[in-house]
Amino acid sequence: MKRIAIILAFAIGFSACKKEAGEGGTSVIKGKVMNYAISFNGSSNDTTIFPKAGKDVYIIYSDNEGDVYDDSFETNWDGTYQFEYLRKGDYTVFIYEDSTIVGSVNYDYPIFKHIKISANNSINTVEDFLLLKELN
Repeated sequence: MKRIAIILAFAIGFSACKKEAGEGGTSVIKGKVMNYAISFNGSSNDTTIFPKAGKDVYIIYSDNEGDVYDDSFETNWDGTYQFEYLRKGDYTVFIYEDSTIVGSVNYDYPIFKHIKISANNSINTVEDFLLLKELN
């Protein structure tokens, strides 16, 4: 009888542990990375939006932008990415935007998006990342 009580106490103790955000769940975070191109033609501007293939997207298993990323995904031909098997919790998804500062000096800066998974078996869509490109 004591053994059953001890086993039952351990089972209740392990099931009461709160699971943190991260892998091991049944939810998905997905989105797209798109290029937003502006072409300056004299007095008019043309705007084109097209997918950004081959761009790395990173995920942090918390809402703290200062944490080191936990996983990454390279966008598909149509700019889509997807992180699977996630548990409920707060997540940060980000990419690096490359920009040119003063001539040919390049600086990559992060663009962050926060998302909360509040239900199991859910598909959570992140607002599109738009990368500005100026075309001459």
